[in-house]
Amino acid sequence: FNRTNKYTGGFQALIDSYGVNTYREVNPSAFTIATFPFLFAVMFGDFGHGTIMFCFALWMILAETSLEKKKDISEIFNIFFGGRYIIFFMSIMSMYTGLIYNDVF
Repeated sequence: FNRTNKYTGGFQALIDSYGVNTYREVNPSAFTIATFPFLFAVMFGDFGHGTIMFCFALWMILAETSLEKKKDISEIFNIFFGGRYIIFFMSIMSMYTGLIYNDVF
């Protein structure tokens, strides 16, 4: 059992998809929160696509209360809604690496 909140819940679900740690093992969620968005951005360094992802994630975060009622509509929307903070931080890092790579669309 790992305590999560709405921010860390998406990262913990990502970790649990690969396997659940046993007793006396370190939970790698803290490392994942720090490194996963940056490693995604190294592969997906584009300022334009990062901006689109940022707008989508920001919309899901700001409209969280109204969208939470609709999250049972489809499984794919539930996955996106659960990972809204992951998408948010991946988009920020993607815009950063896009500027470094000088890549817009």
